[in-house]
Amino acid sequence: MTDDKERQLSEIRSDIEATRQRLAETLDAIEDRLDVPKRVRSALRDAMDRLDTVRQERPEIVYAALAGALGLIAGTTALIIRSAARR
Repeated sequence: MTDDKERQLSEIRSDIEATRQRLAETLDAIEDRLDVPKRVRSALRDAMDRLDTVRQERPEIVYAALAGALGLIAGTTALIIRSAARR
């Protein structure tokens, strides 16, 4: 074989390997997007990390949110009891 043909074959092999690598990366990305449980775990982990950061940097926000949630629960409970008492 001549040097030109060997160089062409080498370039073709290199192109094929690069294409295989891109295809593998694309398939991995598709698999990640279709793995719903993994995405849910990742989103939950991110949310917990953000909550932990807020808790450490601004604990008053966490306390206010907890107070609001307790108020909502208490109000709902009172409405249910009141409604039941009218019957």
